[in-house]
Amino acid sequence: MVCGQGCAPKKYGTDKIVCVCNATYCDNLHPPEELLQPGYYLQYTSTQTGKRLLPVSIQISKTAPTSGSVWKVNSSVQYQEILGFGGAITDSVGINLGTLNETTRKILLNQYYGPEGIGYTFVRVPVGGTDFSTRFYTYDDGTADVTLSRFKLTEEDYKYKLPYLKYIKQLSNPKVITAPWSPPEWMIEARNGSVGYTRLKDAYYQVYAEYFVNFLQAYQIEGIDFWGLTPQNEPGDGYYTYFGINSCGYSPEEERTFIANNLGPTLKKHNFGNVKILNSDDQRIEMPDRQKVILGDATASKYVSGTAVHWYFDNEYPASLLTELHDLFQDKFILYTEASFIPAPDEPAVLFGDWEAAEILSQDIIDVINHWVSGWIDWNIALNTVGGPTYLDNNLDAAIIVNATANQFYKQPIFYALAHLSKFVPPGSRRIQLTPTANSGIDNVAFLRPDKIVAIVLLNSNDDARSIVLQTDSGTYIPLTLSAHSLNTIIYNKT
Repeated sequence: MVCGQGCAPKKYGTDKIVCVCNATYCDNLHPPEELLQPGYYLQYTSTQTGKRLLPVSIQISKTAPTSGSVWKVNSSVQYQEILGFGGAITDSVGINLGTLNETTRKILLNQYYGPEGIGYTFVRVPVGGTDFSTRFYTYDDGTADVTLSRFKLTEEDYKYKLPYLKYIKQLSNPKVITAPWSPPEWMIEARNGSVGYTRLKDAYYQVYAEYFVNFLQAYQIEGIDFWGLTPQNEPGDGYYTYFGINSCGYSPEEERTFIANNLGPTLKKHNFGNVKILNSDDQRIEMPDRQKVILGDATASKYVSGTAVHWYFDNEYPASLLTELHDLFQDKFILYTEASFIPAPDEPAVLFGDWEAAEILSQDIIDVINHWVSGWIDWNIALNTVGGPTYLDNNLDAAIIVNATANQFYKQPIFYALAHLSKFVPPGSRRIQLTPTANSGIDNVAFLRPDKIVAIVLLNSNDDARSIVLQTDSGTYIPLTLSAHSLNTIIYNKT
């Protein structure tokens, strides 16, 4: 049995395919658990040659195979709980959504957060402006204002962020997480007199903690409650290095002090103690040394629920750093909170139909989950055809690209790479043991969902097809053929 509403392809060259959506058509994904029949498994496949989440239902075999590599699934060996997957709504996202008519705009948001979308359960929204805004701004710009008498949300909140947060809340009520890119400029000072290297002035630690409270209260009035926050987006920017974007640097000791003495107690005092604080929100380059300072401090640690990580430079620093962090602080989860492709020099930011990006992204997500990461939040959920707008001209690719002139949007291969996990691995799932054969060349990860469905994600980035057999807990067998350059998600009932 084959089922599903397929991709409307648009080609940008050999094997470079996007799926076109407009006001009248978009490829949707029926809830997979509703298609799953007793005694059968579902295999969803996306390929370089153009398949996109194509489902096939095949009967599970009770007979052991006479040949082929057998991989054993053992759901009794369980690891971390999955928190979920998601993306970010920035000013740029809101601007792009606003260029579509209402019908197309709602279809786009439903692709992520609707019942026939890809199951996003997180949304990240910034505190104030980011590099994906049309200007630099905070909520209290101007001269020093220690009472925060000028604090107020901006036009960007009411036009580009809040309307869409309210809409997706109606769809699926995702967990909302936030982070500032910069405090008001009057709160920061140069670090050692260096341009771009900054720090929060000692005198304003408590004022800045109150600034967070004002933001949470302002959004609460608008009906948006936050699940979590980080004290600073990429605190290494302005401390270790400077990338030229909105930032404020924190040493590990400064972040520890701010959380322990100011942010944590102040959130609790103002009835926001339920909002989870995540430390770092930066690259794994600094792990676990930063966490040894922050989570190793008893006062700071009691306010911190986990560590936020960005994926940039993952290819330069091993995922074993994540396991090292987990082993040191096993009661704190690890969550990836930002990921996007940085264009190579002299290349456009948006590479239409780039399958290689889907493989790179999938490989990294599978890798980090196998090293104790509990979820993944992508960066901008929708950008324009040049990867903006951004007032700093640091354009990036996105899972969905908006073509405003045609009232269309294009779902990139990376959209489907994310979907192969986000749609099939809901919050509350647990990673389980999957034992592949040696040197299989197949990236893999397995989960047991709360509804007792097993979900297995397999990436074949090789130039040839590969055949494997899954042996289930109950001693049945699932023979699989994994096409060359394909992503595959397999689901079946555990019992």
